[in-house]
Amino acid sequence: MNKLLITILLCFNYVNAQTLCDSLSFSVGTSSALTVIGINSSSDSINFMWGVCDKSMCYSSSGDTAYFQLVNPLDTVKVCYDISPQWSCNECYYVIFNGFTWQLVNTITHVNDLPLQIHNGKIYDLLGRELKSIPKGKLYIRNGKLYK
Repeated sequence: MNKLLITILLCFNYVNAQTLCDSLSFSVGTSSALTVIGINSSSDSINFMWGVCDKSMCYSSSGDTAYFQLVNPLDTVKVCYDISPQWSCNECYYVIFNGFTWQLVNTITHVNDLPLQIHNGKIYDLLGRELKSIPKGKLYIRNGKLYK
């Protein structure tokens, strides 16, 4: 019984084991020049290796913080990082310049509510064409409802 419990615990710990790459991320600085800041929440000492590409050129740098002043702010920019000496993570993300600062593309900046549709009494056929009058013996749509 003890052997089974030890085996289960070992398997559980293996499945939940976190790799060094899971402890890494980055943030983007608030200046107009693209600034990337590596975040290492592990106890390991690493060196970030950066690769940044706009539409026409790629740039590289290393260190916890890197500055890319030549990146075109009108492009969607691909930011990749890896680590040294392991060179095993290779994560890539996209950032855009919103006119004030750089931000991750997958960041939700706002959500617009759709306006309520006004029921104006117009009549449409099933292809979405507006009709002048109610067709006899045919399907039509009025105020979002289907009629015959």
